[in-house]
Amino acid sequence: MSRQIKWEELDKPRYYFTGLSVFFCIRCLVYPNHLVKTRLQVQIGKDVYKGTLDAFRKILKVEGIRGFYKGFPLFALGIFFGQVYITAFEFTKSKCSNMNPLLQGMCAGAAGSIAGQSLSVPADVVSQRLMVQGMSSKPTATTSAKGSMQKIAQKIWVKEGVSGFYRGYAISLMSNMPSSAIWWGSYNMLIEKSTDYFEANELGRNKLPVQATCGVMSGLLSAVLTNTLDVIRTRIQVGGSRSSKKVLLKLWREEGLGIFVKGLTARMLHMSSNSLLVIIGYETVKKWSVKDEFKDTVAY
Repeated sequence: MSRQIKWEELDKPRYYFTGLSVFFCIRCLVYPNHLVKTRLQVQIGKDVYKGTLDAFRKILKVEGIRGFYKGFPLFALGIFFGQVYITAFEFTKSKCSNMNPLLQGMCAGAAGSIAGQSLSVPADVVSQRLMVQGMSSKPTATTSAKGSMQKIAQKIWVKEGVSGFYRGYAISLMSNMPSSAIWWGSYNMLIEKSTDYFEANELGRNKLPVQATCGVMSGLLSAVLTNTLDVIRTRIQVGGSRSSKKVLLKLWREEGLGIFVKGLTARMLHMSSNSLLVIIGYETVKKWSVKDEFKDTVAY
């Protein structure tokens, strides 16, 4: 009988060690999409890149492969913040076991986001400023990034103090909490509904492809519904006004109704690919980490 693996059924040391390795690899794969999405959200209109494919082409031509990994070391630290996120997620999920799958996933996703964002925002602020270095309406080799991670961090400290590293913290929560809640809530619901189309033994054999498909669909839904909040968050964190209202009004003057789709293709690509890899990694790591006494109850 196929069922979800519970938090108390996991061998925690094995789970954390395996998870760090798997999710580091995932972050390496999805980072170029994340960088392109960030640059498209920051630019005014289409003054630098005409779209997602144009951004990939120009970055490769001007900055090379390394250009897609600006700010990656800080982003890679997210694997540790991710363990905080997933711990809060799994713990909350276990405490909400009596809820329906949609609400259970939404509550757990929101709790995980609060825990993770509280630690990851300083890294996001610095890494996003590294990501946008080298952008130019007339890119040449001389526009490549010059500032180092240390210089950017020092500049933030001198100009803004500790609060500078938490620039956009509130909007990060406003963006990532609903994004995480929608993602996990819809994922839980889709997994539950998949039992309407598969026999229990069939779902056991086909579970990972079903989970991957549900993860991609959840990621796309979350990307579309929370895109504008993510654009505002990015604008604030790369050094714009700290006021969400001012950033929104500025975006409206620049883009009009385009604020709802600014960088959306890149974000959908980022979240769908990220969702696919994260779900495969997440569900596989959980299966590898089940305590021996519970292995007979888990469908592989």
